[in-house]
Amino acid sequence: MSALESALAAWRSALGEEHVVTEPEALAAAETATFATTQRIPAILRPASTAEVQACLRIAQEHRVPVYPVSTGRNWGYGSRVPPRDGSVLMELGRMNRILAHDEKLAYLTVEPGVTFRQAHAWLRTQGSRTFITSIGGSPDASMVGNALERGDGRGPHADIFQYVCALEVVLPTGERVETGLARFPGARAAPVFRWGVGPSLDGLFSQSSLGVVTRMTFWLARKQPYLREFFISVDEDAQLFERLDRLQELALDGTLRSSFFFWNDLKALSIAQQYPYAATSGRTPLPPVLLDQFREGFGRWAISGALHAPDVDLGAVLERRLAAALEGLPRPLRLSPPPVDGESPFQGVPTDINLSMTYWRKRTPRPDEPHPDRDRCGFIWCSVALPFTGEEAQRAVAIADRLPRMFGFEPNLALLAHSARCLYLVVALAFDRDKRGEDERALACYRALARELTTAGYYPTRLGLQSADDSLPTGDDSLALLRRLKQAVDPAGILAPGRYVPGIPGNDPE
Repeated sequence: MSALESALAAWRSALGEEHVVTEPEALAAAETATFATTQRIPAILRPASTAEVQACLRIAQEHRVPVYPVSTGRNWGYGSRVPPRDGSVLMELGRMNRILAHDEKLAYLTVEPGVTFRQAHAWLRTQGSRTFITSIGGSPDASMVGNALERGDGRGPHADIFQYVCALEVVLPTGERVETGLARFPGARAAPVFRWGVGPSLDGLFSQSSLGVVTRMTFWLARKQPYLREFFISVDEDAQLFERLDRLQELALDGTLRSSFFFWNDLKALSIAQQYPYAATSGRTPLPPVLLDQFREGFGRWAISGALHAPDVDLGAVLERRLAAALEGLPRPLRLSPPPVDGESPFQGVPTDINLSMTYWRKRTPRPDEPHPDRDRCGFIWCSVALPFTGEEAQRAVAIADRLPRMFGFEPNLALLAHSARCLYLVVALAFDRDKRGEDERALACYRALARELTTAGYYPTRLGLQSADDSLPTGDDSLALLRRLKQAVDPAGILAPGRYVPGIPGNDPE
């Protein structure tokens, strides 16, 4: 028997025949992303417990068969479920979907990696909870744990999600189990509320990492506020945007804006509102300026949106005045939405899939009621970089991100995301139709040119996807050598997610 055949026999014994999947149709679906991939997956494992994850990894170590873990596999735009290396067995953690603990007073929720944002919101609502988990711009059926580990972002006061987690349970590639913070001490009552514990903090080692498989995580929840008003204002000129950006940064720094807020360009908004108008362009791409100008008449060049949170109406009125003063001088009025019924809003944990419309922008078939970009062969690639929260830096980075996609025939779908008072994410989306010949290659070439120019200008990624697997980021220190030593220590056979974030270690990546 080959090493793979021996491993499959052992996995079937550990998990049950039905949870070791080798059917060609299921494997082909798992090998599909929103851009071109060539990797082949020989099998899919579906463990249901931490003990079964341990068993899977011990078998992988014994037979030197690489394993690639995913939670729910909806990492759309970054590679979906596809491993970086050919021949990796996929380990899906979707069956591990239990909510393990909740404390209303201390506002935390402990979950397994199969728990989704939709599931957590519905569960908290059923409990009558006044707390909420941050909602994200991606699929409501994405994994909370998977999103946090990729350092994803969302709406609300806890938008930088990994900043608000603790007490990880992790299975190392050897099958050993560790817990982070105080959770490693028996009976530690503050484990779900104190992140650091005693000694070196290990949490960050397992974020954007191939050093272990996280099987449990505690999320700190936000409390619903009696006063919540979403705001929106259109901006007609780039110069107006960058000036107001500096003013809003001051409001974030002094606490007026405690929740995330966003700057969307016209093309991002248009791609959510509708699909590409092929009939009006006689099938030609990219979008002609005259059609974009028509949309801008109602929307503007940019939109600023977010939410004000306060414990009472009086303080909320103060926040409204401060926000209005910061946005004063724009030709279009500031709009404030009515208070949401029961506090139900995307800024207070209500998941929505509306942003998935972007992935269907260039498709010639209608967006389905239940979007699934992999299944529908949507072309979509994210590029996200971090920049200092100043108008000057934003203007410099946006100029690059606006120019490069146009050079390759794509519309520059841009957003600036404010998740802290000091740092912005510039997020660029490349949308295309995978059914059009040559589009996959052109989109990947565009992404690489864009990422290269942004990096050269000093704007480095916030996360990397499969489209970045062959790229190397220049470093000016010995951190890469340290990461390789850590990988060698915890994964001596190199079986866990080879090629993911930590570059391969010569001599120990499985062949």
